[in-house]
Amino acid sequence: MGPRFFKNGTIVSFDKVTESIKVLHNASLLTSDDGIITAITTQPETLVLPTDTEIIDVTDKIVCPGFVDTHRHTWMTAYRTLGSNIILAQYFSWVSQMSKARNSYSAEDIYVSALAGYAEALNGGVTSIVEHAHHNWDHDVMMRGFDAAVDSGARIWWCYDIMATNESFSGGEQTKALLDLAVRHRSTRPDSAVAFGLAWDSLSFTPPDQVEPTRAIIQSLKPEVITVHTVGPGPWGSGNSPTLAHSYALLDSPNPPWIFSHGGFVTESDRAILRSTDNFISITPESEMHYGHGQFSCCDIQDQAALGIDTAFTFSGEIFTQARIWLQAERARRYNAALKTAIPDRCPMTVEHAFLLATRHGGRAVRRDDIGVLTVGAKADIVVFDGESPNMAGWTDPVAAVILHANVSDIRHVLVGGEWRKRDGQLILKEGQWEGLARRLKEVAIRVQEENRTPPELPDNIWGNPLTTPEVVDIRRGKE
Repeated sequence: MGPRFFKNGTIVSFDKVTESIKVLHNASLLTSDDGIITAITTQPETLVLPTDTEIIDVTDKIVCPGFVDTHRHTWMTAYRTLGSNIILAQYFSWVSQMSKARNSYSAEDIYVSALAGYAEALNGGVTSIVEHAHHNWDHDVMMRGFDAAVDSGARIWWCYDIMATNESFSGGEQTKALLDLAVRHRSTRPDSAVAFGLAWDSLSFTPPDQVEPTRAIIQSLKPEVITVHTVGPGPWGSGNSPTLAHSYALLDSPNPPWIFSHGGFVTESDRAILRSTDNFISITPESEMHYGHGQFSCCDIQDQAALGIDTAFTFSGEIFTQARIWLQAERARRYNAALKTAIPDRCPMTVEHAFLLATRHGGRAVRRDDIGVLTVGAKADIVVFDGESPNMAGWTDPVAAVILHANVSDIRHVLVGGEWRKRDGQLILKEGQWEGLARRLKEVAIRVQEENRTPPELPDNIWGNPLTTPEVVDIRRGKE
């Protein structure tokens, strides 16, 4: 790999003392041959570069930390555009791992779909991903999904979700396969960017006397993070709440960090527990708006929140876009509340807050101070934006430029642990070429979507909770 020197750019670094962004103009950054940031300086002449250092001129460019996605399901990429108007009440029986649509995927299809999903993430500057791997209905499907993570070149916490009720691949068989895989991978790939986590979506359905077996799995697997979906309480039911997990003594040290995905209805008790145990929710802004999860109280725990994508087949797959959506949604919500009585006298959320949710808070969610920041000693996960594109030119504030003006085509370079994953606007896959992968994805997507084009009828209820019809928009002239 060799050391790399990014010369004369604007670096969006991080001040550990103030926990805030520190912008350095006309600055340079040096990475080591093992993928660590070793220097950030505005006086490059004071550095003695190793003789084999590669020098990359980043004049007029914005150098950012890699973005962190704390919730994603990459195996579903082949569904892209199938669910343009899907709602969450349809999702479970139509396209989820519990639906018949899963039978349309071979193990190789899962590999292609997941690998393309990781490529999309890297192309959009997402260097770290908490993968909620719920392709859990078949041994080979499970393994090929993991292979895609390894072959992607992204930094991944691979959190397999054991589905005990699966008849074709039992919970016991899944557990053994997962533990064996972890032992084998850790022994043969000790420097891998793929770490093991665990997803535990069955938590709320686990009787108290059955928690200990899963605790034993945690002790054996030693996951770096545990993640669950939580969409309750409220109309979705109680769900996998922080309060429930805490009642089983699962959140306090020395347990690994927990990420509660969505959290649109987290209670005051949940929020207090998240703060006291230093655990996080993953807000997936576009997903929750698209599907209708609800975003009622997640806005009250943003000090313990990071951002995620969820099912990228339905919408955009880059985190800085999610930060933009969340920022403007939060501004609108708080402005609207104020406007009921008076005119707002300040902006309720800053672009820096949005940037930190997309970067530093993702690192905090997995308890890694070397992820989601550009500091000496951090991983060399780096994204370089072109500051002279038509939509970026004229910027003076690099954080505002990225959060409010950038698009994926502005990303010139992406590195993970100092390794090129995108250079001069072109993806560099760890395995193969994008053109070949794109062709394979297209073949899988056409077949899978054709077999599952029509959604099943809506059920009468979801987990015993009734359905209702929202007010429907009609934009035709003369319609109220």
